[in-house]
Amino acid sequence: MHPTNVASAAWVYAAAPSKVPFYVVGGALAAWAVLLAAFGVSHPDFPSSKGRSRFVMLASVLLVAGTITAAVLTGGGEGGKAKAKGPVTGTAPVSSALVLTADPAGTLAYDVHQATVKAGADTIRLVNRSSVPHNVTIAKGTKVLAATKTIQGATTTAAATLPAGRYVFYCSVDAHRQGGMQGTLTVQ
Repeated sequence: MHPTNVASAAWVYAAAPSKVPFYVVGGALAAWAVLLAAFGVSHPDFPSSKGRSRFVMLASVLLVAGTITAAVLTGGGEGGKAKAKGPVTGTAPVSSALVLTADPAGTLAYDVHQATVKAGADTIRLVNRSSVPHNVTIAKGTKVLAATKTIQGATTTAAATLPAGRYVFYCSVDAHRQGGMQGTLTVQ
């Protein structure tokens, strides 16, 4: 069996959108630009007819549009705020409630990977609009401190009293945690 961080890393790379379409279309656009420049320099009358001019303009517009579309669809990987298909990831603001939303498309992900709550009595709220069952479990080391019910297409809450420290939150359903459905909880 692989260590948890190795399995999680594999799921992150498997879930990331492939950038190959962008590279292919972007490379074709660059090659087209070089070809047009070289041909235009060596042939002063290029393009010699109205039909050829329209073809060159149409091909150029299609390649630019294809490159932009591929960039938008494959963007949002590392350092991006959003993926083309998937949840927005980030950090939740500090409060006395940990509010997590499971990806409505069924991807094994919460909307945040890091959260901070105030020490003391806290509320854990999970919104799961997908048909895939999820929960939120909070643990320190191997000790589970709090957990919500496992739900699908619903919202649930649970109460927890958490002293200051660092914890992990994750979904304990099947292999969801190993699939990347986890994060770090800081209690201040």
